[in-house]
Amino acid sequence: MFSKFTSILQHAVDALAPQLSLQEEFVSHWKAVTNFFIDNKGEKLPVEQTSIPVHLEQMLVILQQEDNRCEGGMYGPCLEYLLQHKLLQTLNSLGRTDYPPGMKQIVLSFFTKLLSRIKQPLLAHVNVYRAVQSQIKTCGEVKAGPSEIEEIQFLCTVCAKIKADPYLVNFFLELPKGQSSSSTLPGVKVPVLDEPTSENKLQQEFPLIKTLLTLSHSEDSRVAVKACEGLILCSSLPDPVAAHCLVNSTSFCDDLTQRLIDTYKKLPKEINPLDLENVQAKWGMDVVTKREDEITFTGKRYLISFLSWLDYCDQLSTIANPIVAEALARIIHQKFLVVYFQPDLLQVSETGCITSMAYMTRCLRTVCSQRLLSELVLFLLGDEKKPEVVGQTSDTLRCRLIERCNSVSEEVCLITLQLFDTLLQKDDGHIYDNLVLRNLENRQYFVVKHKDKQSTEVKTIDNDTDDTNKDVKEDVEEFIPQSDNQSEKSSGNVNIDTFSPPNTPQHVKTEVHKIVNSFLTLLPEELKSSYQTVDGGYDMYLKDAHKQYSSVVEACKSWGYPQDLVVPTDNESQPFYEGTFLQMILDKFSHLLDQSYSINLQLTSVISKLALIPHPCLHEFLLDPFLPLKPGIRNLFSIFQKVSNEIKSQYSSEPDLCRKLVTVRKKLMGNSSNMQRLDDESRLEAIIVFEEFCKELSAIVFVKHHAVVTEENKKL
Repeated sequence: MFSKFTSILQHAVDALAPQLSLQEEFVSHWKAVTNFFIDNKGEKLPVEQTSIPVHLEQMLVILQQEDNRCEGGMYGPCLEYLLQHKLLQTLNSLGRTDYPPGMKQIVLSFFTKLLSRIKQPLLAHVNVYRAVQSQIKTCGEVKAGPSEIEEIQFLCTVCAKIKADPYLVNFFLELPKGQSSSSTLPGVKVPVLDEPTSENKLQQEFPLIKTLLTLSHSEDSRVAVKACEGLILCSSLPDPVAAHCLVNSTSFCDDLTQRLIDTYKKLPKEINPLDLENVQAKWGMDVVTKREDEITFTGKRYLISFLSWLDYCDQLSTIANPIVAEALARIIHQKFLVVYFQPDLLQVSETGCITSMAYMTRCLRTVCSQRLLSELVLFLLGDEKKPEVVGQTSDTLRCRLIERCNSVSEEVCLITLQLFDTLLQKDDGHIYDNLVLRNLENRQYFVVKHKDKQSTEVKTIDNDTDDTNKDVKEDVEEFIPQSDNQSEKSSGNVNIDTFSPPNTPQHVKTEVHKIVNSFLTLLPEELKSSYQTVDGGYDMYLKDAHKQYSSVVEACKSWGYPQDLVVPTDNESQPFYEGTFLQMILDKFSHLLDQSYSINLQLTSVISKLALIPHPCLHEFLLDPFLPLKPGIRNLFSIFQKVSNEIKSQYSSEPDLCRKLVTVRKKLMGNSSNMQRLDDESRLEAIIVFEEFCKELSAIVFVKHHAVVTEENKKL
């Protein structure tokens, strides 16, 4: 009431008083503010009941009017008065005392509005940035203080100004107390310089970051989220000195990592992997309440809290200065992954093992930042790049994870395969180098032929290519090959007219239809069931294969894969070893008929991701049926032949097999109401998986071949 009366009285006085200039009016309002503190000592009225807010708001209005009239870069008399008489420093001192109560909030609001409303560059002025720096240090001093909202609005305004003009960050770095910015001799006094020496630059403090870190722990989620946004803005500044100061002179990396640790330690010790997979968590989303937590599954709110903070760290690493992203990723690796995650992954408890691997799989799905992803990959696989040696065992996390793919527990085996499947979806070349390529690149599996035979063979291939070029049809350029006879598609005897230009890499010169038919004819017609349903030929996989391959090629561009195969050295002293990962994959596929449907499905998903990689060695080892192998060495197609022979020997003479296969296929597709399980249904499911996987690999072969031919045609 008193405030309203004062305001009315002030307006009446203004109306009767003679017209003043903007500067005189500005000075008048400022004197009214300072006179209050002279005339009202000892009073404890809240600031809202005084005339101070009105006068300060009028000062802002005058400054804004003057700013609109001035040309770019020109300061008006009112702004000059504010700067020369150090009004901001005075307001800062008044705000620190918080007298009258609420004064700090009013001052913070004044600073915020001044910086956001005035178009003229202010922060570079010494009497502005010093006052702003002092004001920054007052923020966050009182936990859960009444001025938190005003504090975070002020800090975010400063962050936005610095982000818009990154050079301004230099005004907000300062040397620690007691250090001068220049070296001095004993007994010689040297004035402190504004510009620190190059030796001291990286030792400067960054008060803005410290204050934002404090407010990021606020109980008010709005304040915490805004503080985290400010941290993202500051960490993304391009200035390397600011980045080094942020990393070295603040607890930024340690604080973010510790919060990741704290949320991880609260995660439930046992969780259904399906619940984990279905949880949606993004940084800044609303927190799950206790009631919602009880309705879904216990620990959901802690899970969302952990995943949300991981998502924040990932987003920050994506846009942060490389110096900051590097430091944060390494701290997370050293203090979180190694200390807390690794013991959980290596535990012998089956339940704990499944839970920890489910968490790691979800972490891999969440992380997209290249730097943070690299540390995750190094944590799981290590940094070894040399080819593996037969019989050389290791107790690394990588080896333990590969061993678990052969666990007697189906759940452990499945969740570990899912972990590798997720890993193979990430855009990091070290994953493929470490797991498979380092063992294949020397091509010690390949039979080296004599020069005369080799040249004859190449010549034959080139002649065949020339003959094929004469019969090229227009439908080769179509993505999905056309066929007039649907039964011809399902039979596996597919005619695909293709050609290979003379400079096409050697590993794709073989006529593609021979490779496709090699996979499609592995299973005899009487053991196929797809022709009885809508999914007939392999062409149903072409669209997905094309989309996936295009995505993989784009991701692999920076990995430096060779276009042509190297000629292997004829060195018998170097026996070929496919490595522990490929060995596990081939072993498991050879036992396809003895494994469950879910394991087989996950296994084929892993193999298909490897087959899509455009590396010539991996391509020929997985997808070339005509690859000349050294004695005793197997590749993927030889395992396919082994499985095919087992199926033929066990089921070719079984009566009513076709009907059983169709029944099982309909069950898998959800098109059957018959829930009665057959005695050998697991093996029948494996046969169906085998049939479909042959078609999927055939589609991958064709898509890769078509992509190479298309690329070569563009060059001709």
